[in-house]
Amino acid sequence: MLLLLLLFSVTIVAQAQKKNKKNQPDPTATDYQPPAEETSSKKKSKGKSKPNPATTDYQQPDAVADSTTRFMGIIKYRITTDDPADRDSMFVIFGENQIRVTMFFAGSREDQTFETNMIANVKDSTLYILDNTYKTYRAEKLAARNPGAEFSLSYKKKNTQILKVFCQEYSGEMNMPDGEAFEAACLVSKQHSFIAAEDYNYLNIQPVVLDYKIVLGYRTKSSANENTYIMAYKIEPGNTEDLFNLTGYTRK
Repeated sequence: MLLLLLLFSVTIVAQAQKKNKKNQPDPTATDYQPPAEETSSKKKSKGKSKPNPATTDYQQPDAVADSTTRFMGIIKYRITTDDPADRDSMFVIFGENQIRVTMFFAGSREDQTFETNMIANVKDSTLYILDNTYKTYRAEKLAARNPGAEFSLSYKKKNTQILKVFCQEYSGEMNMPDGEAFEAACLVSKQHSFIAAEDYNYLNIQPVVLDYKIVLGYRTKSSANENTYIMAYKIEPGNTEDLFNLTGYTRK
């Protein structure tokens, strides 16, 4: 399976977990074009994108949460790699102070799908890993997965659209603790905010929120030229409170 998903490491939720699998990006999902390769200086960051003075004179102001674009609801993503056989997907559910990620993995049979569910409570920095079959969960700190993973991303004044939503592109590198480096790029919505946290990276390797804005597209490229794409294909606003309710679950 993808090494970003449960390392989902990089399915990344993509490449480090399933990094040996490869898919062509779905042209119906977005008009996103992967950025050209470019050199960027490494900068330690908790997934936050900051301008690189060596590549642009852009001065990025301090991030401010915009309550007028606050989003609650479900965003659905396709996950593809260079391997056409890959057909994974994910739902990211945004609540008031929590984010739930549901991953769907294709099984060996055409009609077989596996599912994983995790809830991040950004207020107490806890990640809940759910077992829907047995109605149990276990908890760990958000920083427990892939500690030491670093992003160096900056806005190069490149913009595009996903689902007719204006997005700014932040590009640079993702560096793993084992020394492996990935070319990385995020497409950040100007219309959808999660104001409970400035930045949130799922399992510390997939940017979901960047400077309070929701990421609609994420792409990585390994040193072996293996590509992974995570692109939104549907945005569904609505009340998601019930999807964070663990009543009836037992802690392991």
